[in-house]
Amino acid sequence: MSARLGTYCLVVFALLLPGAALAQENAAKKSMSRSKDSYSDIKARANTRDIERLLKEADKLKSKDPGAALENIREALAMSIVNEDIFNEGRSYLLLGEVNEGIQEWKLALDNYTRAYQKFSQGDANDERKEKQILSFTPAVGSLEELRHAITGLANANFRLGQYDEALNYYRELLTKNLSPEETAECQLAISEIYYAQGNYTEALKSVGAIEYSPKKMDASLSIRIQNQKARIYAQQNQFDKTQELYSNSLQNQRALGAPAASSGFVNASTQEAKEDIASVLKDQGKLDEEINLRRQAIEYNLETNNLSEVTRDKVAISNTFAEKGEIPEALKEAKEAASIADTIDNPQAQANAYLALADLYAKNNRANQALSTYKKYSQAVARNEKQHEIRLTDRSELIKQQQDIEELSKTVSIGQREEKIQNQTVFRQQLIIYGLILIILTVAVAAYFIYRSAQASKTANQLLALKSLRSQMNPHFIFNALNSVNHFVAQQDERTANKFLSEFSQLMRLVLENSQEDFIPLYKEQEILSLYLKLEHYRFRDKFDYEIHIDDTVSTETIEVPPMLIQPYIENAVWHGLRYKETKGKLQLDILNQNGFLVVSIKDDGIGRKKSAELKTANQKKHNSTGLKNIQERLHIINKVYKTHYRVEISDLNDSGGTHVRIYIPITKTLAA
Repeated sequence: MSARLGTYCLVVFALLLPGAALAQENAAKKSMSRSKDSYSDIKARANTRDIERLLKEADKLKSKDPGAALENIREALAMSIVNEDIFNEGRSYLLLGEVNEGIQEWKLALDNYTRAYQKFSQGDANDERKEKQILSFTPAVGSLEELRHAITGLANANFRLGQYDEALNYYRELLTKNLSPEETAECQLAISEIYYAQGNYTEALKSVGAIEYSPKKMDASLSIRIQNQKARIYAQQNQFDKTQELYSNSLQNQRALGAPAASSGFVNASTQEAKEDIASVLKDQGKLDEEINLRRQAIEYNLETNNLSEVTRDKVAISNTFAEKGEIPEALKEAKEAASIADTIDNPQAQANAYLALADLYAKNNRANQALSTYKKYSQAVARNEKQHEIRLTDRSELIKQQQDIEELSKTVSIGQREEKIQNQTVFRQQLIIYGLILIILTVAVAAYFIYRSAQASKTANQLLALKSLRSQMNPHFIFNALNSVNHFVAQQDERTANKFLSEFSQLMRLVLENSQEDFIPLYKEQEILSLYLKLEHYRFRDKFDYEIHIDDTVSTETIEVPPMLIQPYIENAVWHGLRYKETKGKLQLDILNQNGFLVVSIKDDGIGRKKSAELKTANQKKHNSTGLKNIQERLHIINKVYKTHYRVEISDLNDSGGTHVRIYIPITKTLAA
């Protein structure tokens, strides 16, 4: 559509060549009328002093109020473009990159740092026009400092995006920019972290070891981060004596540094990252006692600095390690303390982790009532965490939208700038103006095409978000029914069966929670969930039905992928609405077959049938069942639309007396491993 629009505009301009200059002037006025600020308004108030003030305020606001910072940058960028002030235009893009870093939008940060880098790099040009621009805005020292800042941003953004070679190239370029000893140390530390991320521990140690800046004169926080980096590297090289010494020294130096400096973002993140890497290596090598001691050492320090979220995380990890060692009382003690501490802070993620660990331990130790109560707390914490996450996503979307408005305004101002120059041209240069207009139209057409692509990508993202929402609606319903089964056994005072059921249920819960965030999972994982679910249902309704599961030999459960929790609701309907009302013992048959490029899931039950089941249902049951089936249909619709596939479901009656047959047709999708 955008391409056709561009072609149409070219034809019109070719036919109306004599009036092109007038048409372009009118188009410019219309373009300005759609913008919040016109080019003439911006030009009227544009001056260097106001640009400097706006950028200074934006720099102060970028962390605590990024929305207000973006408004200032928007104004400063527009005025910089109007004034052809390359330096402050570059500073505007630099601040945009920093705001993007703050909300962890690394692709946008990379784009803006690239623009800033290009603006500041123009200082190396020798042509007369660029020399005039450079002399008009800044001395050479100022531009070099800003250029170093842009290169640092480019290096960090590439590192965050996993583009390690590009990040290394920018850090190496940065080392050529006349850095201070401390800046050189920071750069070498960053290079070491890139090699560490690549798994090249020899080069990582070599880079951090090459830092020559004296620790006595070095900024204390930088010295601590260097110690943490060395500790991580030595852990990967199994030199645990050096690791422990460096990590202990790091904590001791942080104590000496004192709050709030010791708990600053860079230092704290470095320390926690080092701790987790070291603990992971220790656990992988079976050094469980050493891992516990390391985390207790971290807990002691984090209690001193009141970092309770990290304390909770470490206590949960210690509890898991004790459970792995078979020391259940100690594991329970640590999990209880983690939950108790998590309750004192406003961190639902920490609460969810602590409650899940504690509930699992209760379940494994046949403490059904306590496990049930704790699982409910876990569910509530997960819900709060999801709500906070949605709020953060909304805030981030608003900031991204503001940045898109900035880009649109800069385009509008640029167009207005061109229009002003064109209007000052003589009739003698009218043909040149027309060619310029054609180029602008092509630019707008290409921009419209990319805007269209961006809108399509946003639409796809919204559909995936809706798909995730539908999955999250199914999981609580599934958990609720399973917990009802626990209540059933407890009500019958069948404690042994309840404990056995709850143990199996905890395994099923873990499988469901592990896979619920994925759009597709291997078939063998879905098979494991279905087998465990049917086993649990059979505990309760063993006098109502038997079941069989058959998977065709031609079906590769390792490589074929299916949407999680797609099959289970139909099995649940067969049990709860067909078989459990049957007076005699029924049978449920689950077959998974490979037919004509589809994975066909066949679910047969000889229950009372759909018609009789509908007659027995209460109004609330009918509403609930209708909602559940509607959710499945919506999931299939979104999956078919987003992934361009052909999922479908067929439901039929086996015979007039009862029974139901469900066929789910799943297009065969294989993993990369296949």
